[in-house]
Amino acid sequence: MEEWFLEQLEQAEIDVRGIADKLSELAHNKRVEEAVSLAAFVEEALADKGRTDEALKILRLRADWVPASEFRTACANAVQKILGKAPESRAFVKNCGLERRIPVTECLDRLTLLRALKPGTLCVDKTWGFGIVQSTDPFYERVTVDFDKKSGHELSMSYAAETLELLDENHLLAVKHADPQGLATLIKEDPAKVVRMALRSYGPLNAVILQEKLSPSPVPAEDWKKFWDAARKALKSDPHAVVPTKRTEPILLKEAAEAYDDAWFRQLQHDRDIESILAKIADWRALQAHTRADASQMAVIENRLAFVVKGADLMGRTVMPRAMMLAHAVGGLDEQLGVTAYVRDVLDAEKLLDLLGALSARDMKSFIKFLMEVDRERTMETLLRLLPRLDVSSLGEVLQLLMHEGEEEACRQAIKSLINARRAQVELLSWLSRNMDKLSAWDLCAPAEFAEVVLLEMEKDYTGLRLKAQNQLRDRFTQKTWVKALFDQLGPKGRERYFQRLKDTSAWPTMEKRSVLGHIIKLYPDLERLMAARSGDSDQPVKERGPMTSMRSFRERQLLYERIKMVDIPNNSKEIATARAHGDLRENFEYQAAKDAQGLLMRRQGELQQMLAKVVPTDFEDLPADKAGIGTGVRIVYDDGRTEQYHILGVWDRDEQLGIISCESKLAQALEGHVPGDRVPVPTEHGEATCRIEEVTPLPESVRAWMQDVPETLDGRTVGA
Repeated sequence: MEEWFLEQLEQAEIDVRGIADKLSELAHNKRVEEAVSLAAFVEEALADKGRTDEALKILRLRADWVPASEFRTACANAVQKILGKAPESRAFVKNCGLERRIPVTECLDRLTLLRALKPGTLCVDKTWGFGIVQSTDPFYERVTVDFDKKSGHELSMSYAAETLELLDENHLLAVKHADPQGLATLIKEDPAKVVRMALRSYGPLNAVILQEKLSPSPVPAEDWKKFWDAARKALKSDPHAVVPTKRTEPILLKEAAEAYDDAWFRQLQHDRDIESILAKIADWRALQAHTRADASQMAVIENRLAFVVKGADLMGRTVMPRAMMLAHAVGGLDEQLGVTAYVRDVLDAEKLLDLLGALSARDMKSFIKFLMEVDRERTMETLLRLLPRLDVSSLGEVLQLLMHEGEEEACRQAIKSLINARRAQVELLSWLSRNMDKLSAWDLCAPAEFAEVVLLEMEKDYTGLRLKAQNQLRDRFTQKTWVKALFDQLGPKGRERYFQRLKDTSAWPTMEKRSVLGHIIKLYPDLERLMAARSGDSDQPVKERGPMTSMRSFRERQLLYERIKMVDIPNNSKEIATARAHGDLRENFEYQAAKDAQGLLMRRQGELQQMLAKVVPTDFEDLPADKAGIGTGVRIVYDDGRTEQYHILGVWDRDEQLGIISCESKLAQALEGHVPGDRVPVPTEHGEATCRIEEVTPLPESVRAWMQDVPETLDGRTVGA
């Protein structure tokens, strides 16, 4: 074997791709140690010949075969040996993440990106948009990029490695830069080709997001309807395109029909990209559901899924569930790949709760069905126990699926028990407000009791997903049919009592509450006399001090609220008017899309208004720094000697480079109240770890300067949700 590699390396034209395939074949045939040893030999030989890029590619292979904990130091040494001691090489190694707890494979990918950032390189950043690299400065470790949104913008190398995406010449943004006139012609003459280009550039997109990517540039807003009508018509007649009827589903491009022959399985055997492997096996399974693979083919499927399972923990929480679902769906692989053991482990309530929050709605349905197929009894038991803790989206999906699986009675008993024990929280009440028929059909509680519990939840201070559920409850009181259905069940005396409760509640700002009460009076005019009655409480109750944040973050939310209110909503109203003019609203996609967008904008406006009313801006001055908490800097030391510095600010504050974290983050909550010398368990990306608090200090000037950098506009700023 060594002789074969020596012969290949002595060729005038070295076939690096063939060498890589041979090494991969060894590793996949469970000869990992031999593959690792030969790969190190090949790297050194390629580096000696000055073929740095190829040497790094072979090193990237090794990273897939060796656990990161065992390979980080060896990888760093190999990189330094391959790159040499030039100043730019030292800067690249320092900023690719090898010195931090970042997966080694990702570090090597970042290194490759940094080496590619030559003047003229095209790139894109989520915040700044399309850009052209102007220069890299290894001494100051900076990269200068001319972005569409900001010319001559300087980025640190570490930030550039993490966030920039390189563009090839076929990417839509690259074509727009290189040949704007040609793209403009293509938009007029072949809209479908432009859409295909966008889908190949960005991946599957639904119609709404596609419009955001293409309009108003390069497709002018006034031309969008004509462009999209022509593109959609052409794509529907294209056998390689899938245009769904629902606007929320992605438009897909299919390659030529796959031939699942020996060549396809050989290609799969050598595939080392986890996402690619999962996609290929899923496609094969969907198209070959009723065809049994032979033994050699099943061996390849098992081998590749085992490869995915081994590396799943480095790829995010949703990879392992997809791998296990595929192993179970293929059939015959449950024992080999540990499907039953995985299900037993994930049905721990805390683990399942965390996982359901990470899955999309579609994947969640598939995953729960998979769990029920493997262990129906424990899945049912765990899901019912989690009902009071699920977020509003997960709760709806779980209840719908359980009822579809014939478990409606179990759902009824669980929810009734929660209501009787006064443990029904805002998420469950939001679901019940959308399914009011269940109150009587399931004999849950009296309408008056439900109405009171809803109002109590609306009066609480929530943020994040709970605020979303709370706003859904508030929205019900603006819907005529819902209000009438509830108030009719309360009876005359009950309506008067509840109207008085609404009049006195703090669940809405004053102006919004008047609007809600006005809608109710239109339905029940006899309640108008209660508006003049004096309340036992002050009309303007003293507002308790709410959660804090910096003026910078508070102003960002204000600007976002103003943009939605003054720009986005008026523009959306114009879109609705334009779409309405096109005719039959039942078949008018643009009208429906604009109305759906209107709902999203109105909800977002309401969420921001509620948040801004509750959160208090502050400069964090004169706060004690004797123990970790809001307005302090905290230096922690892990048992392995690593030190990290954090600065705990308000609910909306965060900046990774300065170590600024929100007081609502799990890390800040774990540190809160502790003093120097305390040993504290804290969350990390690899699970919980114990650290020692080395120092608690006031906020430094760099953090105060960050807080004082209050924006005047939203341009160039990323505002959190």
